[in-house]
Amino acid sequence: MRYLIIPLALGLSTAVLGQEVRTDDSYGDAFLHYKPYVVKGKTAKPPDTQVRAPAPQPKKEDRKVDVKWLQENYKLLEERAIDDPTDENVAAYLYVRRIAMDKSQRFSEKVSEVTNTDPLLNENNRIPYASAGAQSIRSANRRAQEQATRELATAGGLVVFVDGSCRFCAMQMPIVSALRTQYGMEALVVSLDGKRPRGYSGPLVRDNGLYRKLDLKLTPSVVYVHRPRAYQDGKDNNQYRVIAQGFYAQDELVKQIAFAGHTTKLLSSQTMRDLAVWNRGVASTEDLGGLELNGNDPAAIKRKLQPLLQKQYQ
Repeated sequence: MRYLIIPLALGLSTAVLGQEVRTDDSYGDAFLHYKPYVVKGKTAKPPDTQVRAPAPQPKKEDRKVDVKWLQENYKLLEERAIDDPTDENVAAYLYVRRIAMDKSQRFSEKVSEVTNTDPLLNENNRIPYASAGAQSIRSANRRAQEQATRELATAGGLVVFVDGSCRFCAMQMPIVSALRTQYGMEALVVSLDGKRPRGYSGPLVRDNGLYRKLDLKLTPSVVYVHRPRAYQDGKDNNQYRVIAQGFYAQDELVKQIAFAGHTTKLLSSQTMRDLAVWNRGVASTEDLGGLELNGNDPAAIKRKLQPLLQKQYQ
């Protein structure tokens, strides 16, 4: 039997200056073969022989395709397609993946809409110079956006809220002027404090409470008004659509104006078709909300989802 004395150096008392470590052949052999060393007189812990319940399987009937359904079935369909890559299994997995992506886009569009109405949530306002807005429409055709802006200019105009101390308002005003020059989009400039942004010399009116009524929080704010009407007996019957809060570059502002016309269906049918990139191939919110599928019936998944998606290309 051999022993090795390992000196322990710093900070230890002389009572523990060494420690015995076993280096006999049987221990070395066990170490090399990754087996635990068992001290004589002691027994090893018995292996875990407990029978574990099998992983739960999805129920064999159609259910609402919500996040929980996807969590339970997406991985199962993927693994089934990998282990048994039949046409049926692979198609079922790919169709469900499309639905997951469409749900994600519809969520992203709603996030964009909500952040555009609440500047505290809008990343564009955290870094005002960045063109980070309008995520859901970044791939839209530029000419279609410009045509949409021209059409909206013939049926309405912008209300631009500013104040005299806002430096971003001073930057926004030349862009508002360019929209009028290029697209015929008229704008009413409303000042919260009655003062002009630096460098702006055009017409201006004092806010009458509309800024608070629209629950706006930042200047500059740009709002589209469809077919403006005068107040009747002190009642405001105008339709307002918040386009932007905080500074927006011209291309982003055009996108936001076009998107507002698209979502409210204020545009001509031709322009709506030209802007169809926003919806082309993406399942509608109504179809997604009423969708029911059976994760154990791959053939039925394709049979149900194919016509649902196909009609978005018409």
